[in-house]
Amino acid sequence: MTTDSRWTDVREDEEVPVTVGAYTWAQFMREHGYGEDVAAAYRDVKTDSKSKSKSKSSGGWFGLRSGDRTSPSAPDWSAVAFDPAEWLGFDPEELPGRIELAATRAKAFRGWFVRLIENTPVTKGEYTWEHFKWEYYYEDGSLPREEGEVVPFRPEAHLGFDPDAFGDRLDHGADAARDVRTLIDRRTVNVHPELDEDVFFSTLEGHTTLVNRYDLEKAVSMEKKGHFFEVERYWVDKPYSFVVIFHSLRENEKKYYLVSPYRNEIEQSLMRFLSGKLRTAIKYSDDDVIVRGPDADRERVLERETHRLLNRYDLYGDGSSLLSNPRRRIEELLRLLDDDSTFETETQGELDGIAARPEPAVLAEDADTLTEYQVHKLLYLLKRNFLGYERIDGVKHDINVEDISCDGYNSPVFVYHTDYEQIITNVEHGEGELDDFVIKLAQRSGKGISQRRPQVDATLPDGSRAQLTLGKTVSGHGTNYTIRQFKDVPFTPVDLINWHTFSLEQMAFLWLCIENNRSLIFAGGTASGKTTSLNAVSLFIPNNTKIVSIEDTREVELPQRNWIASVTRPAFGTSDKGDIDEFDLLEAALRQRPDYIVMGEVRGEEGRTLFQVMSTGHTTYTTFHADSVGEVLKRFTTEPINVSKSLFTSLDLVSVQTQTRIQGRKVRRNKSLTEINHYDAENDEINVQDVYQWSADSDEYETMGKSNTLQKIRFDRGWDTETLERELYKRQAVLAYLVVNGLNEYTQVAATLQGFLNDPDAILTMMSNGTLEDHLGELRKMESVVIDVDPEKEALVPRPDPDVKTYERARAFLDGAETDLFADYRNREPRSLATILADISDSENVIAEPGQRERLADMFHGATLLGSDDGPTATPASPADAEGDPVQAVSDGGTDADARDGAETDDERRGDESRTR
Repeated sequence: MTTDSRWTDVREDEEVPVTVGAYTWAQFMREHGYGEDVAAAYRDVKTDSKSKSKSKSSGGWFGLRSGDRTSPSAPDWSAVAFDPAEWLGFDPEELPGRIELAATRAKAFRGWFVRLIENTPVTKGEYTWEHFKWEYYYEDGSLPREEGEVVPFRPEAHLGFDPDAFGDRLDHGADAARDVRTLIDRRTVNVHPELDEDVFFSTLEGHTTLVNRYDLEKAVSMEKKGHFFEVERYWVDKPYSFVVIFHSLRENEKKYYLVSPYRNEIEQSLMRFLSGKLRTAIKYSDDDVIVRGPDADRERVLERETHRLLNRYDLYGDGSSLLSNPRRRIEELLRLLDDDSTFETETQGELDGIAARPEPAVLAEDADTLTEYQVHKLLYLLKRNFLGYERIDGVKHDINVEDISCDGYNSPVFVYHTDYEQIITNVEHGEGELDDFVIKLAQRSGKGISQRRPQVDATLPDGSRAQLTLGKTVSGHGTNYTIRQFKDVPFTPVDLINWHTFSLEQMAFLWLCIENNRSLIFAGGTASGKTTSLNAVSLFIPNNTKIVSIEDTREVELPQRNWIASVTRPAFGTSDKGDIDEFDLLEAALRQRPDYIVMGEVRGEEGRTLFQVMSTGHTTYTTFHADSVGEVLKRFTTEPINVSKSLFTSLDLVSVQTQTRIQGRKVRRNKSLTEINHYDAENDEINVQDVYQWSADSDEYETMGKSNTLQKIRFDRGWDTETLERELYKRQAVLAYLVVNGLNEYTQVAATLQGFLNDPDAILTMMSNGTLEDHLGELRKMESVVIDVDPEKEALVPRPDPDVKTYERARAFLDGAETDLFADYRNREPRSLATILADISDSENVIAEPGQRERLADMFHGATLLGSDDGPTATPASPADAEGDPVQAVSDGGTDADARDGAETDDERRGDESRTR
């Protein structure tokens, strides 16, 4: 029942509230005009106070379970006109069951409601005042009371303002949020919207990397953050350095930012202090490892000495000391004792102290000790400066950078990026620092540089080429350097095809020519890809040949092990005494009996000697700066090289490469592939013929005519035209197979090409059966060629994928080869070294001794080792054919009674052998 006024008793002498236990059916009946029926209905109901009290205590307010009824029963109601069911909607006798059901539902509802309140997020549209009341106002789900009175809920007491002013407050908050957003945009880097920084700045274990967003913010000055927008970001030496490519809206150009660990003033001072102490320790150290040891050993010594210095000056904080941390001390001892140990020495947890803090607070605190994070940061920076390349160390790790150059004092470093070409960086050298750095580069390359000899060409320890200039003697802007990056893993012929630097047909043509000892010059301008192409096509040189390379600065990188890499050396003093130039090396090469001579680059008079060597039948490859075949002829046949025109025809081919733009994108193309045919004495001209030409309009390669070089190869090999064409077709098929199947890693290409040079039928059989990839592991085991490379280094090489045209042409060629070539090899068993070895069963070792020749012959008679599939089985010689003592065979580790009867002693046998020798 509700608390409507019409349910109250209207009698003047009594006023009964409509509450449980007080308001009865009698009051209800009187109120609604059934007063005359009350007496009849209550005739059997006790109404004294004692009975009421008993009913409350024993049966509840409604007398549901009491022994004495306090309200009429069904028979009582049937005796009067008043029917309570009409007013209740159900029989009053059903009330106990209905109340129990309602209580159960109420309990379940309360549980659901409490869970809903607890799990509702505090978000707009979901979290209401009722949620808030349950959390901060109600007491166990009931209204709070003080002295029996309900404590009213006042929203303003919790908000701090009148709820009616909420709209105005939101407007002010929105304005403040916009101001904060503007401030954030002005003071923070504009990150690429698709980049997940949490993932980028996480290690494999899910911890924060040493270099993180804090270092990025410190790397970009405040005035540049507003107009710098991130284009690309990638690690170059995780977790120590990464690169961000920015686009400046104000300057409308790209920027290359190297992000390394940031150092505050305290850390910079400590770096200078530790560097000085380490230099002193190294200078007076008698530890030979520091001076001549490998980098890994020197790094360990440097780390050990740094830890010792930090420990001596009590700079370690809790847990940051290697010496005070037993686990890390054991790890370090294991690493020092075992060079091959793979024991993990890096921290496995989050670095202590890596959480970003305002720099003013850190400086003001001026802690007496270092955190674990600071120790790791200092160790990296010291290793970078002492063993690495200092400020540009991260750039040196970037596989996308081809050149690194600094043009003078206080000048920013520029890099040539694979995707963005020449681009300015955030790296700068001070005047004194730049001088020291260039001197250090020269010394690490085994060269000397000084004001007396201010320019040096050098090869850095990692193979990169460097041109170094010291001081302002020959450079107006002062000391400068240019470093041409060396790639640990060279590019391959498949990469050149995928780049469209050469077509599939051109590469197969070069393959056949190189395999058949045709001399070749790669000509072109600076950075046109000459050396890259030379290194790539060197995979076509058979592994059963000897190669001698001659260079003034190491550029050539060949996979063959039978390779002498000769490098020039300047004189030690002011005279030329002791100087070894290209001519001297070329002279020496002729005495080394090479099959191929490779010269890094021809610049001067050594070119004349090179052609003399070529004319004696030595196959020669080199690079040359010239933009066309005509320029090549002019420069070679005039001073200072001055090669005789009649001698120039010893050369077979000239490949002219160029760096150009296609639809705004810088690319490298083989502009022409030209044959040198003969010298016309009557007209004093050298006859040349283009075999292939590149058309800039269509970006396609056109075949210009029949090749005289191929005809020479056909004549030398004794082939007919059909055989020549088929051999060329086979090589095109191999290259097309590699392109289509995505086999472009160095090990895959090198193993396939060298395997083909050794056994073409085996490789073609594997291709036709689709099993080439399964055999690559076996093919890589050739000892005469370095094929296995570090998988981590291979993964860093930016190998190109073929464009649509290149892929479709290779696919079409391969489809034709399925019937024209592969059908002849399909379902064959490839006959290779691996399969031959697999067929040989293990046998007991045999020792040949005098007197058992016939026995030994019987043991081997008919054995597969003396026969082959391709020829007749060898017949062992009869004992009558043997001269001298017969040979006796005895199993290794066993005895034969018959063989041992009357046998000589070991001493006697040794005496006979010595007399024979």
